[in-house]
Amino acid sequence: MKTANDLGYGSVKAIVDGKKIKFPSVFAVEREQDIPSPVEFENKAQQDAYMEDFINRMDVTVSSSSVKTQGRFMIGDNAVSRNLPLTHFDINDFAGKAESDYSLILTLSMIAGRAVEEAYKKGEDLSEPIKVTTRMAVALPVKEGSNIETKNMYRERYTGNAHQVTFHNFKNPITVTITFDKVFVATEGETAQFYISTGENEDLTKAIKDDFDRNYPDMASLVSAKDLISAKNVVSIDVGAGTVDIVVIVNGKALVVASFSLSEGYDNALEEALEVLRDKKYNFNSVAELKDFLATKPSPLNRARYEAVQKVVFAQIEPFCDRIVDEVSRSLRKAGANIEVVYVHGGGSIPMKDQSQLRTKLDAKLKDFNGGQAVPVIWIDKKFAQVLNRDGLNYIVEHAK
Repeated sequence: MKTANDLGYGSVKAIVDGKKIKFPSVFAVEREQDIPSPVEFENKAQQDAYMEDFINRMDVTVSSSSVKTQGRFMIGDNAVSRNLPLTHFDINDFAGKAESDYSLILTLSMIAGRAVEEAYKKGEDLSEPIKVTTRMAVALPVKEGSNIETKNMYRERYTGNAHQVTFHNFKNPITVTITFDKVFVATEGETAQFYISTGENEDLTKAIKDDFDRNYPDMASLVSAKDLISAKNVVSIDVGAGTVDIVVIVNGKALVVASFSLSEGYDNALEEALEVLRDKKYNFNSVAELKDFLATKPSPLNRARYEAVQKVVFAQIEPFCDRIVDEVSRSLRKAGANIEVVYVHGGGSIPMKDQSQLRTKLDAKLKDFNGGQAVPVIWIDKKFAQVLNRDGLNYIVEHAK
């Protein structure tokens, strides 16, 4: 198997043996009263439909010397759909992904789930243990990924031993044993920028040029799409749910001393907004609920409430934008190079394109480091913004020898 695993604080974006997978980075620890009855099917068509979407129905236990957290877990969408108490990455925790058991629980479950889907499709006997070997590319935030000891420790958690995942969806359990033959540990943001530079996705390249032309019309006829994606001196800003990774690339290589992780993301800003909204007697139970509300076009009856909530959220996002700009300023000072273009991407960048003044603030700051001349800030289109790291990791794992 080949696994490209962009394990984010908000969601898992992956490609496993050619299948694109996305599910929230959550699981539920099942209590005795939460354990569901085994699934049964009335006919083959019903069974086929269930197994086609098995990734979103995972009910597992994980046995591995790399995982200390014990229990039976509903994974991703299966946990969300059952309205169970959710366990997720602590976006306020300094421990990071490399040390967290959650990283392995979500990753091992996903790979095992994909193995079950493939075995079923091939008509294999699922009562027999399934054994798979996979090569994986995965990314860590800059502050973790730039530490060689952390990278090696994270890699060793996967490659150091075999792992067993047992599925409890049916009367008879399905057991999958996973071995990793090689694990590539990259840095978030760097993989995204690498994928942009390959020019592999023509639609992405066109979207980059379109954004440039709209926002820098004076330079539109002078700069080609190839100029933009081939730039060797670049700042990549990956706005995630729990971190913002700022990667500086000079002469085509990541400059570790000038690349930083901001230990907060878009969801942290929304958490602060939630506190204000509750004080103002707006009934939102979670960041996810607030995100859904903001992403939905308001009806005429709901417009006044929508605009009032939006105003509160915008007020919390702007200080967050200022902290991103401060971190970019620190990166530019350390880099000591002439940056040609800045790319903004990641799941958090999608709402922030319209909800914030981040582009305007970055434009102003970049001029301070470029003799008053503009440095283009390009917003990656929402179609690609959240999966650039995933696609970069997939390119790595597909072309690795």
